[in-house]
Amino acid sequence: MNMNTQKITVPNKLSEITLGQYQKFSKVISKDPDLDFLRKKTIEIFCGVNLSNVDQFKYTSIIEATEVINKMFDEKPKLIESFEKDGTEFGFIPVLTDMSFGEFVDLDTLMNDWDTMDQAMGVLFRKIKMKHKDQYTIEDYDSDKRAEMKDMPLDIALGAIFFLENLRKELLTHLESYLQSKMKQLSPQMKKHYTKISGGGQPSISLQEPTSQNLKQSQISIMDHV
Repeated sequence: MNMNTQKITVPNKLSEITLGQYQKFSKVISKDPDLDFLRKKTIEIFCGVNLSNVDQFKYTSIIEATEVINKMFDEKPKLIESFEKDGTEFGFIPVLTDMSFGEFVDLDTLMNDWDTMDQAMGVLFRKIKMKHKDQYTIEDYDSDKRAEMKDMPLDIALGAIFFLENLRKELLTHLESYLQSKMKQLSPQMKKHYTKISGGGQPSISLQEPTSQNLKQSQISIMDHV
């Protein structure tokens, strides 16, 4: 894109930016900046332009560029189970239910804040030891040796995040259906007791639906259970 005889590269796909860039962007958003400053920081972070130079570009070009970038965040990438970084292939945890206690605790903690999302990706993606067709094994988890993931493509990071969010929604739906079916099996006396302790009305059990992922917030919710 030409901006007052200067050329910059404007990414239009999530795969063209890194997780680390989005982490910087999330810090800017968390401070609730005015729209013009946010546009300037968008160009600086995602296009690699010095902030002091952004004022020299045409206003309409800045608007056009930021609209292209903003449109990227309408995407909801699918899970990509493996990818190559710095000549090394990394794979997503093959079986989530086989996670160790340490993996689960670290993941649950690190995914609650965009500042530590790169470390969370270091839990989810680890070096592939052996691979045969679509099957692979990854290195054992070591919290002191998590791979640096700030430079991983954002679409891969978001694909993992959306996968976990959708898994959490599915688990909550199944759990709610199970609890509702159990309620139907209660005796009239038990239902009456439940109604009394729940404050009256028809007995019901409901679970809060997880909030949809908003990429323009500085924090993200992680599933409560896998």
